Amino acid sequence: MRKLALFILTLVSLIAISCERDPWLEGPVSLKPSTDTLWFDTLFTQKPGSSYPISVTKIISIRNPENAWVKADFELAGGSTSAFRINVDGVAGPSIQGIEIAPRDSVFVFVQCSLEPNNNTQPAIVLDSILARVGGRESRVILSAWGWDAHYVQDSVLPCNTRWSKTDKPYVIVGDVLVRQGCTFTIDPGVQIYASARTVLYVLGQLNWQGSPGAPIRIRGDIPSYKTDSLPNQWGGIYLVRNSGNSILKHCDIRNANVGIRVDSLPIAGGYNLRMESTRVSYCGQACVAGINAKIEAINCLFTDAGSYTFLGLLGGQYNLTHCTMADNGRIGTRQKGHFALTNCLRDGLGRVVSTEPMQCSMTNCIVEGPQWEELQFDADAGAPFTLNFGFNLIRTRNDGGYLPASNHIFNQDPLFEAPLGGNYRLQAGSPAIDKGSSTITVAQDLTGFARTAPNDLGCYEYR
Repeated sequence: MRKLALFILTLVSLIAISCERDPWLEGPVSLKPSTDTLWFDTLFTQKPGSSYPISVTKIISIRNPENAWVKADFELAGGSTSAFRINVDGVAGPSIQGIEIAPRDSVFVFVQCSLEPNNNTQPAIVLDSILARVGGRESRVILSAWGWDAHYVQDSVLPCNTRWSKTDKPYVIVGDVLVRQGCTFTIDPGVQIYASARTVLYVLGQLNWQGSPGAPIRIRGDIPSYKTDSLPNQWGGIYLVRNSGNSILKHCDIRNANVGIRVDSLPIAGGYNLRMESTRVSYCGQACVAGINAKIEAINCLFTDAGSYTFLGLLGGQYNLTHCTMADNGRIGTRQKGHFALTNCLRDGLGRVVSTEPMQCSMTNCIVEGPQWEELQFDADAGAPFTLNFGFNLIRTRNDGGYLPASNHIFNQDPLFEAPLGGNYRLQAGSPAIDKGSSTITVAQDLTGFARTAPNDLGCYEYR
C-alpha cells in the first residue's frame, strides 16, 4: 500500500513538472508578421456625424519564431487618433500590453479603418503602422488605405425636382431614398453614385437620368473597388412604384443590385413607365430588369449576369426591345431555367393560376444568349392574350412552343462575344450577329455612341 501511494505521488509530481511553462525569453525577439504591408481598398471617408462607413476587417498573423514563450506589446503608431483599429487575440485598443505567445506559435491581429474627410476630390492615401515589440526589439506592419470624400444622402425624401450635377466627388446613398409623386429626380452626365446595402431608390414620380457616351451616369454598390465590381446584392435597386410614369434612363450603368430596376404596373396616365436607351444593367442577384404588368421600352441596352433573370415581364404588360443584348454566363446563382422570361399570369405555390393580364412583347435585332439549352421562359395562360412580335434576333432556344418563326431568327449559334466572362459583350469578327439586323429598324448609334451602318448588327454593339 505504501509503495502504491509513493508511485501515485511520483506520477503526480512528474505531471506537474511537465505542465510547467517553459521559461520566458526576456531578450530581444524579432516577431515575424505574415505581411509587411496591409492594404485596404478605396473607402469612402466618414459621413459627418456618423461612423459610416467602416471597412471590412482584415487579418494578419504575427509569429513567435523562438523556442520559448514571449510577452509581446502591440500598438498603433498613430495612437488614439489613428484611422485604424486593431484587436490582438480578442484584446482591442491602440496599445495592447503583455500578449503571451507560445513557442513557434502566432497571434492574430484584426484590423479595420474608418477615415476622416480629406477635402480632396480624388482618393487620398492614409498611412499608419502596427508596432510589435518584445524585449525592446520592434517589428512593423505598414497599414495603408485610400480615402475618398463624397456627397452623402441618408434616408431621404428628396425635395421635389432634385437635380444631382456634381461630378467633383461621388454621391453616396445610405438607406432608402424616395422620389415623391409628381416630382422629377434629374441626374446630369458623369455623376457617380454608390449605394449602401440597405438602399432602395423608390420612385413615385419620375427619373430623368441622361448621361452621354463619354460621361455615363453610374450607380453601384458602396465599395469602390474592382474586386467588388461584378458582385451582386450590394444594394437593393431602383423600384418604380405603381402609377409612376415617363421615367428616362439614357447612358446609365447600373450594377451590383438585388433587382436592378423593378417596374410595377402600367402607368396611370398612359405612355411608358420607363424608357431606357444605351443603358447597362448587370451583376444583379435576382433580376436586371423586372416588369410587373408594366410598360417598358429599351433601345441599345445591355442586361447581363443575373441570378435568375436578365429580363422578366411578369403578369402581362407591354414591352418593346430593340437592339438589346441579354446574356448570362451562369456565374451568379444556380438557375435551371431561361433568363429571359415572359408571363401573362401569376401562379400560387401549387402552380395554380390566380391572376391573368394581357402580355404584348416586341423584340427586334436583339441577342439572347446563355449556357442553357433553353434561355427563353414563357408562361402563357388561355385566360389572357399572349402576343409576341419577335423578328431578326439571335436566340438560344429550342422554340418548343413554336412561338417564334424560324424564317427570320438565328437559333443556337454562338454570338462570339469578345470576353463575356469579363463583362465584354462586343462582337468579334465572324460573329453571326453581324449585318443581320432588320432593314426597317433605324437606330443611328449603338450603346457606346458608335455609328451603325446598314444592315445593322444584332444586339447593343455595332461591330467595329
